[in-house]
Amino acid sequence: MTGQIDLDPAAALAAARRLNLAGQSLGRERDLSGGRIEQAGHGRPWGDDELGRAFAQRYADSATMLLLLWRDAAHRTVELSERIATAVAATEHVDAAGQARFRQLTV
Repeated sequence: MTGQIDLDPAAALAAARRLNLAGQSLGRERDLSGGRIEQAGHGRPWGDDELGRAFAQRYADSATMLLLLWRDAAHRTVELSERIATAVAATEHVDAAGQARFRQLTV
């Protein structure tokens, strides 16, 4: 092992873009499907008797948690893609600065 890290900036940025698109798609799907999930609870298709109210409460709790986690997953996926892009830029900056210093030493 040489202790060297090889980064392919173009590949890393392309992966970050794909990850960003996946996060955006996940968010859009959450908004579309999530809206239907939210609306399903308002109609009370399971009735308004004691059993129906008990089911409604369980449904509401589960649906709320699902929708929160789904939105969070979409947000974190987009955020991760942005952090990858930032890390690539920082790595390229450090590499360029190191190369410049090395050139000064060898001149």
